[in-house]
Amino acid sequence: MHNNQYPSDKSLSSIFDPPSPSSSIDVNDECHSPSPPPPAYTALPHRDVTFHLAPMYQGKVGDVELETVDGKRFLVHKKVLENETIFFHIYYGFVPVWRLNNGTAQQNVPSCPNSLRNILRLPKIFTTRIVPDVQHSETATSPPPLPPKDNIAPSALPPPPPPASVGGSVTAPVPTTSPYIWSVPETSSVLAAFLSLIYPRGTFTSSPTSLLTNLDLTGCVVRAALGYQSLKALNLARDHLYRYIEEDAIKVYALASFFKFTDLARLASMKAVAVPPERWDEESRLLMGKTAMNKLFNLQATRREGLYSILSCPMEMDDHLSHRGGGGRVQQVWEGMTNHLKMQLEEGSLNLGTELLELLEFDLRGVSEDGHQCGDCLVLLGKSIQRCLYEAKDLPRCI
Repeated sequence: MHNNQYPSDKSLSSIFDPPSPSSSIDVNDECHSPSPPPPAYTALPHRDVTFHLAPMYQGKVGDVELETVDGKRFLVHKKVLENETIFFHIYYGFVPVWRLNNGTAQQNVPSCPNSLRNILRLPKIFTTRIVPDVQHSETATSPPPLPPKDNIAPSALPPPPPPASVGGSVTAPVPTTSPYIWSVPETSSVLAAFLSLIYPRGTFTSSPTSLLTNLDLTGCVVRAALGYQSLKALNLARDHLYRYIEEDAIKVYALASFFKFTDLARLASMKAVAVPPERWDEESRLLMGKTAMNKLFNLQATRREGLYSILSCPMEMDDHLSHRGGGGRVQQVWEGMTNHLKMQLEEGSLNLGTELLELLEFDLRGVSEDGHQCGDCLVLLGKSIQRCLYEAKDLPRCI
């Protein structure tokens, strides 16, 4: 006789009856079964999605979608995002897995002792004794069950699922239909340049900074690196800004001031001091802010006053020039050079970053008298020019 036959005695059937409606069991106490995680990208070739860029990393395609503001989709690797950005490292590293995947597989979730289906499987006379023991053992290994829905405080509820689509302008990275599909505030060119900085060398181009093709794009990548908190991308993009100082010193100074790159701002101010304020564009003024703008104004004013004072000094004199009636032709040449530079300084045509090397560009033929040049006069003229060059070099050159 098989042991798995049900007993013929029906006297015990009463203890297997389902609980009466008067039971205190609340259906709302039943643990919610988690849904399976989102599907992996193993069927990527069959998905009806066109990716603008999908780099390979360690022989695999990515598992996170990033959609830019211009509608381009990127398929990137969660591992790279976690390793190179603090933003995604915190999101994927510290947010519980059940929040990301809506729970794990059913077999990995411990059974809930308060669930209705578990209670129905036990005799009535056993439930009052077994359930407390099971509850005690389960609480040691799993989190406590959710309280009844009527008693849940609004702050204790998990956040609602993200919307299926993000409308309007995107100002920050936002997950859309799943935690692995994001809308990001960057354009496709900015995102591609940013990703080329955080991925291993050679994934996109031979050089990580090859996609940083202009100053505006580099500034946007710096902003993205600060937003995602990527130190690697920030260092590479910031160092690349140095290349544009000769091209547009004011814009580089404005970006450096906005992003608090002190060393870059000081270096850019050495070239930006030569640009008059009327040539500053409105965007650069906004990026500078009032503090950085005043610093550059003060630097220009200090150098302008210093240069004017240097050029107003008289020529070096000695007994030789005194006997020649105050210097003669040499004195005239000196006054002609300095007055010309002072006039340019007042008009704003003289570069405020100059070290007065323009004094070296004069015609010695104007110093001669009767076709002869006096060596002592030339020495004094040279000493006067040398004094001006040294004093101009001592003027402040940067903020």
